[in-house]
Amino acid sequence: MRVLSRDNGENVDNPLVSICIPNYNNGKYLDSCVASALSQEYSNIEVILVDDNSTDNSLEIAKKYESNVTIIKNINNLGQPKNTNKVVNLASGEFVVILHSDDQLLPNFCTALVPLLCRYPNAVMAVGERKETDESGIAHSITPFYSVDCVIPGEKQAKVFLMMSFLPCQVLFRKNRFVESGQINERHIVNLDGLLWFQMSLLGDVIYIRDELSVYRIHKNNITSEYNKKINHMMEYYGTMSEMFDMAKGRPYLEFYFKDAQKRVALLTIRYCHEVIKNKNYELAKQYIALARVFDEDIVNDKMYKLIKYSLESELDDPVKVYESLMVKTDIRRMTSYEPPEGFVALQRM
Repeated sequence: MRVLSRDNGENVDNPLVSICIPNYNNGKYLDSCVASALSQEYSNIEVILVDDNSTDNSLEIAKKYESNVTIIKNINNLGQPKNTNKVVNLASGEFVVILHSDDQLLPNFCTALVPLLCRYPNAVMAVGERKETDESGIAHSITPFYSVDCVIPGEKQAKVFLMMSFLPCQVLFRKNRFVESGQINERHIVNLDGLLWFQMSLLGDVIYIRDELSVYRIHKNNITSEYNKKINHMMEYYGTMSEMFDMAKGRPYLEFYFKDAQKRVALLTIRYCHEVIKNKNYELAKQYIALARVFDEDIVNDKMYKLIKYSLESELDDPVKVYESLMVKTDIRRMTSYEPPEGFVALQRM
């Protein structure tokens, strides 16, 4: 492995960080992704890129950085879960971040999170906030998830992971805990991040800070966008949640929230339907709202559910026009930060 400093992974004061980039056909964004990894203020890093037999110009772009990046090209396409496990297992670092090749790290990612994992040995991961961008590359801030920097008991944060997930580019984790947790579940595609963080949080605490440390790119060709075009997206999501239920059996605290987690899937189904109806895929939108009722029969009382149903059934105009006119004063983005789960300790920054 190529390491950008003379330290090895056993340096207690300056542990090696592995930035792991799984790539498939993201040549359009790969340059900015790799450049962001190499622009870390923290010096003791290695960057590993495993290309999953891309058919675009990804390898040509990657080779520009071959003096500082370990580059591997798969002979056959493994798919995202297996390729991600492969690149992480190649990592020599004590700490690892999975950087999808359409995302970026900000220069302070490692300098903000490494000291926290060193300071709190019981923590399995440290999480920072993200900015968001699209094809334009113009990044904007989002509302921080929690209201305060904190250390959260693992099982308490696992409850939250039943309902939501942090993105890979936000999380620095301990490689040994990744391996101990069972690694990425290769049976699934959707919500792999949430499932991984859930299983790791059962092994230790979670650190969260509000600092912006990465940039997540939303675009029409990413994995989530592709799966939003199919009804089995939410069935896949439910499958990963069922895996979490199996892991949490015998833990009364987590079992108490199973029903709430299932209802959360109904809300997510409606949220994804928002994009489906905007794309004028009305038959798929009808399937989405029908599926939402399977997950939670009370979803019929939800405001967005009512707006979508009314729009699809309206005979006055094109459904998307009706929907947009009804949604004009409705913002589906989260506008407030949550209080951390019970048992959290406010983080005193050094």
